[in-house]
Amino acid sequence: MYFNRCASASWPAFSVLCFSTFLYGQAAQLPERPSAHQHPHAMNMNLPSGVTDKCEPKFTYDEGPRGPNHWEGVCTNGHIQAPINITQAQQISIPPLPPLQFGYQPTDLDMVNDCNNYQIKVRFPVNKWLKYNRKPYRLSEIRFHEPGETAVKGQRSPMSLQLVHLSPEANILIVEVPIVAGKENPVIKTLWEHIPQGGKENTAAGVKINAMDLLPADHGFYRFPGSLTAPICNEPVQWFLMKNPIEMSEAQMAQYKKYYHNTARPLQPLNERPLVESK
Repeated sequence: MYFNRCASASWPAFSVLCFSTFLYGQAAQLPERPSAHQHPHAMNMNLPSGVTDKCEPKFTYDEGPRGPNHWEGVCTNGHIQAPINITQAQQISIPPLPPLQFGYQPTDLDMVNDCNNYQIKVRFPVNKWLKYNRKPYRLSEIRFHEPGETAVKGQRSPMSLQLVHLSPEANILIVEVPIVAGKENPVIKTLWEHIPQGGKENTAAGVKINAMDLLPADHGFYRFPGSLTAPICNEPVQWFLMKNPIEMSEAQMAQYKKYYHNTARPLQPLNERPLVESK
């Protein structure tokens, strides 16, 4: 399955040893609240980059012994797993529903090839670039998926990006932005020009990107509690799906799919969890 996604072991696809269990495992096990031993400046933490010399994914998106029905952790017995299919949600105005207060800033480009999680990642330095409900969150990384993971009325977008944030207590907040085919995206063009070889990290000094340029103009969203979408699928994760997409050209999508495709986890049961929609 991995070779289907990466063409061959020599193909410059993404490589991060055991990242499926390392990044998702380590990130998912970050404490919900600071323990007595936790450093008071947990905001300075980041998810592990996962850069290693080998590409040994421990799970697949295809059926089989390492497929979604056999993923480790709480992937098969959790109660608020993600992604989900949003069919209806309670509409609440902003305010009283707190808005997502984005304050992303330009930063040097830092990219990682992550074949163990089948995705391109963009990394970010220490920051406090998002506030939700008066709580600060730092943007740790951006991950890409093909197709998008969260569905609305049964439809997934052709691709999506997920902005992964951490609170000072190391709680996880993910903002998913749908991507549809359209005009060439200049930020994506810059990213795709700097994809490193498999298992490598590319810190392109002097090349700046701003995550604000990867957000739709309208910041309306759906909100729901969920989980990480790869092993070990730990809960809870605070999820926001932007209601409006951004565009990427067909050629840019095709370039991404040379590395990875079909990287969306199967939709999970809703289990009567609360769904909120901004209006």
